[in-house]
Amino acid sequence: MKPETKLGIFTVLGLIVLGMSLYFLGGFSITRSYDLNVQFADVSGLPVKAAVKLAGVEVGKVKDIKIEDQKVIVVAAIHEDVPIYKGAKFAVVMTGIIGTKYIKVTQGDESLGLLKEGAYVRGVDEKPMDEQIAETMASVKDLVDSIHNQGQFGAQLNDAMRDIRQLSANVNQLVATMRPYVTTSMKNLEDITNKLNNVMDSITNQDGVLGTLIKDTEMKDQVKQSVGELKQTMTEVKTFVGKMSRFRVYWDYDFFYATGPGVATSDLALEIFPSSGYTYYRAGIANIGNEDDTLGDGDYVERNKLDLRFGLYNKWANLSAGMIRGAGGVALEVKPFYNHEFLQRFTAGVEFTDWGRDRTINGRLFNKPNLSYGVDYRVSKYFSVGAWMRDVMETNYFNVKANISFNDQDISSFFGLATMAR
Repeated sequence: MKPETKLGIFTVLGLIVLGMSLYFLGGFSITRSYDLNVQFADVSGLPVKAAVKLAGVEVGKVKDIKIEDQKVIVVAAIHEDVPIYKGAKFAVVMTGIIGTKYIKVTQGDESLGLLKEGAYVRGVDEKPMDEQIAETMASVKDLVDSIHNQGQFGAQLNDAMRDIRQLSANVNQLVATMRPYVTTSMKNLEDITNKLNNVMDSITNQDGVLGTLIKDTEMKDQVKQSVGELKQTMTEVKTFVGKMSRFRVYWDYDFFYATGPGVATSDLALEIFPSSGYTYYRAGIANIGNEDDTLGDGDYVERNKLDLRFGLYNKWANLSAGMIRGAGGVALEVKPFYNHEFLQRFTAGVEFTDWGRDRTINGRLFNKPNLSYGVDYRVSKYFSVGAWMRDVMETNYFNVKANISFNDQDISSFFGLATMAR
């Protein structure tokens, strides 16, 4: 047998042995671990070797998934140096709306002692994501039907809008009273400006009446200067009055419903768009509610937080920064398909706030920034719905969102009038 043939045979055998080694030792790890058996009702989509995370840090892998006595058992291999205490909670969660599944561990009580090798614990059975999405879509349908059919939410929303209308009633009356005078003032300013132009021409023209009457050169220069200053003043007044009609003010109402804990929150704000540039201002209250109410399990929403922002916008993006839901942060909304007839209705958003958070809320420690993201779909000019993952670095709750936004022309005119007082 030729040496080349022998070399080829040994090479092929070596590759076969290497492949078999990789196959049989694929799950081998030099990190020592101990096994915990977690019982679930349903783990559809959870793969073997999926991560096991404690407080967001990977502390092990899913070693095996098996059925014992008609029950699903997930064997979790936990790093030897990571203690898990009795009372710990194990849940199958996803990294996002669309993402891989992993085991999330909420640490137990140290005073109860450690979970030992081979211990059996009961996992937290949560609904699969497809069922949550189906229920969410049903909730959105019920929400829309409630608004259309004057259901409970529709009635509450009507009450809120009635209060808003009552709040702006005096402003509306003021603007309605002032509008005829403003219109007349604009016409008068045009007439005055034209007459001042004629006066300037008459003074400058030696053949004009004023040019003939005012022979003194010094007096003529003084008159020309006075008329010029008056003309400049009229131009500035015209600019201020013109700005009044270009102000835009919107009422913006957001409703969030966390499907897991069943917690609903509302935001209400005014968004003010000045007459020039690509800037706007937002002022409102987030998470409106009674702070004295008892918080239920899984309710970590802090009530009645200020929302004060300065923003920049154009036709495809909206960037704002300031106090977002009571803490410093930034928010970005993007319309990647702004020039498409249908896809322009979709908006992707993200909020990153509360970077130095380190406090206990409803008995739970929060020490990571608040990151939320989602997608909104504008159903009509005034109404949109969306799906959001909120506080993904801590609770990671899935929320259905509804938004109502409309332009208040009366308040817009009022802000325009206010600029004239500067």
